[in-house]
Amino acid sequence: MKKRKNKLDEMQEQKMLHIESRGCWIAFIGLMAVIAAQLVYYGRDCGNQIIGETIVFLCMGCYIVFECVRNGVWDRKFEPNLKVNICASLIAAVAAGVLKFLIVYRERGTDDVSLNAGIAAGSVSGINTFILCFVLLSIMLVAYRWRKNRLENGLPDEQEDK
Repeated sequence: MKKRKNKLDEMQEQKMLHIESRGCWIAFIGLMAVIAAQLVYYGRDCGNQIIGETIVFLCMGCYIVFECVRNGVWDRKFEPNLKVNICASLIAAVAAGVLKFLIVYRERGTDDVSLNAGIAAGSVSGINTFILCFVLLSIMLVAYRWRKNRLENGLPDEQEDK
């Protein structure tokens, strides 16, 4: 098929990029919400119901992270530092803890024992998520800084640092 010439001017091209960016983030957040809702609704044995959404969600997430680090981009609004990593890890930990609490509480019933089990499971899930997220973000921060330094100094990818 013949490739067609871009018929958008610079302003229209910029608007199109913003529209596509918002669409990507709506899809990403929407998939995350759908996966969480299905986990709460169906419980632990919902692997068959969420496999498609999970694959698309993970592919989108991995692509965004890989391309941002490869191009030396961290975020539009947040500085790449330890404080941001801690805050992002806390947000992920709270979300994972609440999700795990809801799953356990729904599966076990609504008595005091299931409340305590849900709190315990949510706490363990939140702590594990915080540690994992913080470690991964710290690794990504080091990779980002290394890549940004190489890009700013004009070093090609295959040249070794001295």
